[in-house]
Amino acid sequence: MKRQSVHLFVAVILTLLGPLSQNGRGDFILYDNEQLSVYSSHSRGILYDTSLAYIWSSGSVNTLYAYDFSGVFICDGSVGSLYAYDSSTVGISGGSITELSANNSSTVNIYGGSVSSLYAYNSSTANIFSGSVSSLYASDSSTVNISCGSVNYLYAHDSSTVEISCGSVNFLFYAYDASTANISGGSVSNLAAYNSSDVNISGGSITNLSAYNSSTVTFYGQNFRVGSGLAFDGERVLGTGILGGEWMDGTRWAVNIKTNSPTATILAIPESEHKPFCVKHPRMDFNGDCKVDFFDFAIMASSWLECNLVPQSACWE
Repeated sequence: MKRQSVHLFVAVILTLLGPLSQNGRGDFILYDNEQLSVYSSHSRGILYDTSLAYIWSSGSVNTLYAYDFSGVFICDGSVGSLYAYDSSTVGISGGSITELSANNSSTVNIYGGSVSSLYAYNSSTANIFSGSVSSLYASDSSTVNISCGSVNYLYAHDSSTVEISCGSVNFLFYAYDASTANISGGSVSNLAAYNSSDVNISGGSITNLSAYNSSTVTFYGQNFRVGSGLAFDGERVLGTGILGGEWMDGTRWAVNIKTNSPTATILAIPESEHKPFCVKHPRMDFNGDCKVDFFDFAIMASSWLECNLVPQSACWE
């Protein structure tokens, strides 16, 4: 009853002062199924329940909080700090965010625009289809999927998982604390594995590699070659230097192994010619597994009937 009273009070205030808030002199709070299109400047916004906020080209919010399955969609415009909790969803197709923190199984989908700092905590998921992220930090069993776009600095901690099938990590990718990285495409300039992390590479390009502290890095391909300073001990690669080979589609690659700690393991495992490999990801392959199936449908269905037209009444005419 108390929450309904607060809801009614906020609704009345927003109704009476709506023009005032849209001129940048007020905050906004949304509950239940309320929706708001933001075209001007706001200091703060808070979303609860399944409410939705759309940030357009002339809109900006300094600090934005999303709780309880709510959704924030940055179509353009800008947000200073955005905090997503409790399975909420953030979609970015344009504009910019200075700091984005995803918590408690929240999901971030980036289709464009730019994010300066992105933090994924507590089993959250960050999907990068396009756009750019300057620094990305994943921890607490979170998941990062990079199927296009670019990240400058990527850090995976605490049993997090990183899937790279396209796109680029321009400067550094650090895998820590039993994290897992699966790289089947794209490019990584500098890759470093620490603390029992597991990195599997079957495509794309890695410029420099460093392996430390009981980590394991495995290359799956064919026609492996070692340069000066490297040697094979069965499937294990010893020493430092240039390791080269081919992926299963015939693409040649080479990586500079800069650090190969005695406690780390680097493997080069020849793959059968009949093992499946991805020649090209289908256009609707949202999860990057080289096939379009129910999992991709589920991702698509999660945005079913979303409409960003203004006014909303035009959506279903």
